Amino acid sequence: MRRLFQRLERWEKRLQLLLIILFSLMVVFQVVMTREPFRFYLSFAERMEGIPWPQGSSMVTKFAGQAVGEVKIELCNYIIHTKAAVYINDKKAASFEDREVLLTVRAGDEIIVDGTAYPYPLTFQVSAVSENVSWPPINQQVTTEGSQVSLGKVKLAK
Repeated sequence: MRRLFQRLERWEKRLQLLLIILFSLMVVFQVVMTREPFRFYLSFAERMEGIPWPQGSSMVTKFAGQAVGEVKIELCNYIIHTKAAVYINDKKAASFEDREVLLTVRAGDEIIVDGTAYPYPLTFQVSAVSENVSWPPINQQVTTEGSQVSLGKVKLAK
């Protein structure tokens, strides 16, 4: 009987050690997740942010009765810049956590590219537009150098 209790005490010590190690790892992981680059690559939800819904989803009902189009903007001279953003009518629509962003726009929406977080030149290009978008044109480029630049107001073909 004494031998059984000795074994149980050893297992208890091992379990306590395991709990201490797991708790320490959890604290370290929480600290790592507060850093922007690590959080982006380790968090599935962060990577999914800004990815458009597939066609035929609930996004269609959001703009029901209004003509909408799509504009794709890409960051030309770098891979990602998470603090660079695109605003539509002064509301943040996307950030460049990937090289490209896809925007759903309506006629008269003003698209503004924000590079104020970076003091060096960033070049952005309209890489694709849907058939009904007549402005901004494909391949239009703008460069920010710690500033915001407008691509103009969206025009839709009728």
